[in-house]
Amino acid sequence: MFEHITASEIAGFGVGGLLLAATIYAPKIDSFISTSQRSSLGMCKKCGDLRLIACSSCKGSGTIKGGAFNFILLEDKSKVGSSSSCTKCRARGHFQCPECSKLSQA
Repeated sequence: MFEHITASEIAGFGVGGLLLAATIYAPKIDSFISTSQRSSLGMCKKCGDLRLIACSSCKGSGTIKGGAFNFILLEDKSKVGSSSSCTKCRARGHFQCPECSKLSQA
């Protein structure tokens, strides 16, 4: 079955697999490194003493753009290509940091 595969092709598949894994896990590794750096500097682990966290739905912009690949807005075909206010953060684009708000209330 694998008689016609050369060593170069096997190495290519291996390197391709490593690159794919690195691409998938890069945000998690970056988050881990930034959290450890913040804690070593005595900063808030979540926001880095900014006291704000970007909204995960609109990525901090406050608007959600409708498009062909935005499956949320595909029910209403008139909104495709338009943008609407983010309902999760009420169009602000950010939330107060839960860790910092706990410290300020105490």
